Amino acid sequence: MPTTTPALRAADARRRAVTRLGIAAIVSAVLLVALAAFFVGTRTGQRIDNAALRGRVVEHPRVAARSNDLLRTISVGSLAFLGASIMTVALFRGRLHLALAAGAVIVGSNVTTQVFKMLVHRPSLITDPAIIDVNTLPSGHSTVAASLAAALVLVVPVRMRPLAATLGALYGAGMAAMTLSAGWHRPSDAVAAFAVVGIWVFGVAALLVLWRGTGEPRAHEGLPGLVIGAVLVLGAAFAAIVVGVTISAADGVQFVRLGLAYVSALASIVVVGVGFMVVEVLLLRGVSLDAPRGRVPLRV
Repeated sequence: MPTTTPALRAADARRRAVTRLGIAAIVSAVLLVALAAFFVGTRTGQRIDNAALRGRVVEHPRVAARSNDLLRTISVGSLAFLGASIMTVALFRGRLHLALAAGAVIVGSNVTTQVFKMLVHRPSLITDPAIIDVNTLPSGHSTVAASLAAALVLVVPVRMRPLAATLGALYGAGMAAMTLSAGWHRPSDAVAAFAVVGIWVFGVAALLVLWRGTGEPRAHEGLPGLVIGAVLVLGAAFAAIVVGVTISAADGVQFVRLGLAYVSALASIVVVGVGFMVVEVLLLRGVSLDAPRGRVPLRV
């Protein structure tokens, strides 16, 4: 019976981690292209997106203003500040490689979104004067929020990942849903933003593991806490978003008429955002990005 040495086990763990993270990055890229091809390039896709936008009729202008004000907090300055703060967390922990990785995820995701948006042309397949007929996929605001959330999970200690993912899901999914509720973006734009971030965060994580190995996390990864956090975010975030953007107390309680397409799209964005953060933590299970650079070659 062959003996399995620690070096061979480490090499096998690294190979498996790199493989699953690499596959996740490739799947994210395929999903991005598929979303653009369907929702931008087909009549059916455009009709679905437009139905979600038109499914919400605002009865009081202050309702829309609430979403607009929140989204305006996302700017180049806030991205730089929050991104630098996340990198500082890694530097404070003495993890320069994680600081650089977080920076690569944040900058790479947002540059990719802007370049992809410029390269994709939206054909005029449906005439709808109430909706601007230009390409808005992926959503820049959603990319900012999702990239910051994903980068935070990379830099924190293993035991803090479930908490970081929960906070990231609240922020990322909440901001993505707000882009629809404010009428700034179509639902596919927000979902595509998570695909862009997936390309970068999974790809960068795969390179880190390939370079430094998986290590052995010294703390429990708290997966039950991750599940509980995900359930709480799914319930609380959706309820808070719907109530917050559909009811206005100004001049008396004002309700917004919600269309089925809008509610379905909003729920889908929240589910995708929470699911994205859960998948990131699960793919990093058994991987300590704090691991010292390994000398064991990757076995194929």
